[in-house]
Amino acid sequence: MSDLFPSALVRDAARLGSLAGLNLLDTPPETEFEDIVHLASTVCETPVALVSLVAGDRQWFKARVGFPPCETALNASVCAYTLAEPDLLTIPDLTADPRTRDNPLVTGEPFIRFYAGTPLRAPDGQVLGSLCVIDHMPRPKGLSSRQADGLRRLARQVTTVLRERQLNVEMRAARDALRVSEERLALAFAAAGSLGWWDWDIPADCVYAGERFADMYGIDPALAAQGAPLTAFVEGIHPDDRSWVGERIQQVVATAGEFSEEYRLRHADGSVTWVLARGRCFHDGDDKPLRFPGVVVDITARKAADAARFAGEARLKSIMETVPVGILLAEAPSGRILMGNRRLAEILGHTTLYASSSNAYGEFVAYHDDGRLVEAQEYPLAQICGGQCKRAAIEVLYQRPDGERRWIAISGEAIEDEQGGTVGAVVAVSDIGDRKAAEAQQDILNRELSHRLKNTLTLVQSIASQTLRNAPGLDAARDALAARLIVLGKAHDILLAGQTDSASVDRVVQEALSLHDDTGRRFRVCGPSLFVGPSAALSLGLMLHELATNAVKYGALSVPTGCVTVDWTVDGTGAAAEFRLDWREQGGPPVTPPTRRGFGSRLIQRGLAGGDVALHYAVEGVQCTLSAPLAGLRVDV
Repeated sequence: MSDLFPSALVRDAARLGSLAGLNLLDTPPETEFEDIVHLASTVCETPVALVSLVAGDRQWFKARVGFPPCETALNASVCAYTLAEPDLLTIPDLTADPRTRDNPLVTGEPFIRFYAGTPLRAPDGQVLGSLCVIDHMPRPKGLSSRQADGLRRLARQVTTVLRERQLNVEMRAARDALRVSEERLALAFAAAGSLGWWDWDIPADCVYAGERFADMYGIDPALAAQGAPLTAFVEGIHPDDRSWVGERIQQVVATAGEFSEEYRLRHADGSVTWVLARGRCFHDGDDKPLRFPGVVVDITARKAADAARFAGEARLKSIMETVPVGILLAEAPSGRILMGNRRLAEILGHTTLYASSSNAYGEFVAYHDDGRLVEAQEYPLAQICGGQCKRAAIEVLYQRPDGERRWIAISGEAIEDEQGGTVGAVVAVSDIGDRKAAEAQQDILNRELSHRLKNTLTLVQSIASQTLRNAPGLDAARDALAARLIVLGKAHDILLAGQTDSASVDRVVQEALSLHDDTGRRFRVCGPSLFVGPSAALSLGLMLHELATNAVKYGALSVPTGCVTVDWTVDGTGAAAEFRLDWREQGGPPVTPPTRRGFGSRLIQRGLAGGDVALHYAVEGVQCTLSAPLAGLRVDV
């Protein structure tokens, strides 16, 4: 090989990288290249024409005419010399040129004598080889100007074909990648279950959508895949939401904005579902609406859960507003106050203090009975939320903003998770001013009673002494003393007589169950007129409330047709009299014993005044029997 051979250009890394990137070497014939070599042979009137690609160790012919081999070694390459040429390389007589006279293709078969080649450039500008024509006879005049111009134009056409070929390869790769992405996206949507997608071609008014989206909006999935007008999908929107959703779509289209709305769909069977739709409109370079793709997810379950939570919160608020004591709720461990009811504001004289932590409880101003200021960490909420205890109570003299000081009792208990960890606390705040005043009055009465008792004992001693002294005999003295002491006792009863607190069982039952009677016909209540003391009334009301709450959650009151029968009786007379209350659920779902006992269950099991509790989880409904000695209920009739 001649020393003039451009080996550095042949082995140039950038050039070889460009050639490799086109994936041309050793590929089958392609019509575009074959047409070019035939045109080159015809235009230049040569028996041989080649699209020659010069690799690092050979030259390979992508297209050829009049030349059987598909490749040659580099020492037989003439095309390699075109790599260094800016334009057409012409060698009129290969045997006379020092670069080619020793070329094996010149000295031997096929004994080529004339060569003309123009560099072939890749789309990135690198020289790949040449488009050449070859003759077996020397051509002292080379190519005519017309032939040379035609060869150059055909070489540029090769570059065009290479560019189109590369674009086609990239487009196929992009389509393959897009197909894979679409398949993955489809699998993701299928796995999501409640997720659908759409893509609206705005100029064509054609919405392309996935199967899940089509099902949601009542469209044939095959039609949605082919594309359908927007109006076809809008028909699936609930009539009450259709207008404002349409306005939002128009606004997003006009502003190239984002769409994120929750609305309802109404289906052919009349059922309604909630969806969250999110998308974005894209404009073209002229700021005209082009595409509006997006996704939609079924949020019906979430909406139902939200409604149930809101109802629960409303019910809790309603209950809190009806209880006769102030209520505060706080989270643990921070101690942040979450809720306070109206009664609390009435007691404290100001709205709920929504303290951000237990440290902020110092804003409550209260005093111990010895006049010391109550510190923030002394309040039951702070002690419970801080993990110091599960229950706490304190009585303080509270300073109201209006200047009045009022005695209040604060009693708190921890709210626990399933593992027993404290997640919050609830405290009840009661106005105990009357009780404190009564206690003060009681102290006065006790001192007075002590004084009277001494006087009474003195009087009894005097009566006894006088009776014994003046009686004719012991029996007569005994009868006379008893009669006089009875008279004294009745007089003492009159002195101590007063109104006692009591409550009607019927009233307790009705009030405890009224919050759970959504139709006014869910409870059948029956029993005799009976009054119990305040402690028994409170315990009975709380137990009935817990039974009703469980029935709403799991038992007869959890279905529209369920009901509960509550009746009570008094069995026996005198000291042996026993109070009995029966709770029976009917018409609910089958019940099973609970796997764990919560606070409500423990409250029910405590019973009334040391009495018995019998709980039976029959398949047809829960049955509970409460019994207690009538005397233990402090009955006043």
